[in-house]
Amino acid sequence: MTEHIDHVLIVDDHPIVLYGLRFLFDHHARFTICGEASDAETARHLAQQLQPNYIVLDLVLGGRDGIDLVKDLMAAAPAARILIYSSQNEWRFARRALQAGAKGYVAKSEGLVVVEHAISVLASGETFLSEGVQRRLIEDFLGVDEDQESAGFDLLSNRELQVLRMIGEGLSTGEIGRALQLSVKTIGTYRERIKEKLALTSARTLEELARSSVVES
Repeated sequence: MTEHIDHVLIVDDHPIVLYGLRFLFDHHARFTICGEASDAETARHLAQQLQPNYIVLDLVLGGRDGIDLVKDLMAAAPAARILIYSSQNEWRFARRALQAGAKGYVAKSEGLVVVEHAISVLASGETFLSEGVQRRLIEDFLGVDEDQESAGFDLLSNRELQVLRMIGEGLSTGEIGRALQLSVKTIGTYRERIKEKLALTSARTLEELARSSVVES
C-alpha cells in the first residue's frame, strides 16, 4: 500500500531558509515540496496551479505581502493549510494572520524542528502556535502590560501595519509607494493615520517606534 504524500508550497525569499526547508522536507516520509516562490505574484500563481496541501509562508516578500497575501493564497488554494514561518514581531501579526485564514504561526528564531512539528499538528486538523506566540497572545488577551501604544496597534489596519513595518525597515515614502504600487501622497496619508492612531507627534517618533516594534525579516 502506497503511503500518502502531502504537497507543500514554500514561499520565502531567503536562500538559507529555503535550503533548510528543502532539507527538512526532502528527508520526510509524508511531506514533499511541490513548488517554491520568492515573491507574492509567483506564490499566488503556484498556489492556484498546484493546489498544495500546505503552504509555508514568510509574511515579508514585498508588494502585496503580509496579511493580504494570506487572504490571496486562501482564495487561490482553499484547501491548503497555511503555516506562517516568519521573523516578524509575532504578537503583532499572529492574530491577524489567523483571522485571515492561516492555521499556524512559527517564529523563525524557533527553528526547523518546530516547523516539522507544526506541520504535523496542522495535518491532524489542529491549529499550531509556537510557545512564544501563545504566551504573548494570552498576555494580550488578559491585558498584561497593556499601554496606550499597544492599544494603538490594534487600531491599525492591515495596510497601515504593513506600512509601519516597511518604515521600520528603513524604506522611504517613495520606496514604500513603489513597492505597494501606491502614490507618495497615499503613503503620506497612511503615515499620518499611523501617527494619529499611535498618538505620535512627529515623523521622527514614528520612525523610532517603527524600528523598535518591527523585527526585520
